[in-house]
Amino acid sequence: MLARELLNTEFTPLAPQDRISAALAKMDAWQTTRIPVREVTTGKLVGMISFEDIADIPDDSQEVNTVELNSSIYVYSGQHLFEVARKMLEFEVRLLPVVDMDGIYLGIVEKKDVLEAFSKMLNITTTGSVITVEVTKEDFTISELVHLIETEGAKILGLTVDQPLDDTLRLRISIKISHIDTSAVVSSLQRHGYHTTTENRNDLFQTDISSRADELLRYLDV
Repeated sequence: MLARELLNTEFTPLAPQDRISAALAKMDAWQTTRIPVREVTTGKLVGMISFEDIADIPDDSQEVNTVELNSSIYVYSGQHLFEVARKMLEFEVRLLPVVDMDGIYLGIVEKKDVLEAFSKMLNITTTGSVITVEVTKEDFTISELVHLIETEGAKILGLTVDQPLDDTLRLRISIKISHIDTSAVVSSLQRHGYHTTTENRNDLFQTDISSRADELLRYLDV
């Protein structure tokens, strides 16, 4: 999924001639501490205005261009959802401007839409079951896992990989499959040397992915 597929065009960036009061009002309305500023004539971003830079200005009738702007934070319309999430995490923003290859502003992506997109990509709401296996990094081969699972007639609906905090050599792979009964798939994986740690837990994948997405985007803190 690309940034342009999540585009929100209802948001209007600030113009350099807008008042500080307008910036504060927009921050409050969109629940964000940074607002992009766009040059009206060119349509290009000229920077970001931050709440901390204007909160203590006594005269909010001043124009935005009287404040030193922060560098623009944005993604290109053709960049992947993962890059959008990475930028949101790195800069701790709730919304991210999207531009074309010429730097022309197109719209924004909101973090709530990023979370929803992750949910769709990972089939969180689709009925199925979850199997979790642990392997060493050197033994992790996605093609073999797919083959073993599909040989048992199941389809992979979603897959995540993470590393346990206390083990730098192993990986934990959570796999959501189309089957409710996972016994055949688990038996096949175990016969081929895989250590399975969870099975028949339909709610585990949903909880696991949602919590990781929350952590990824810092939904409770940003």
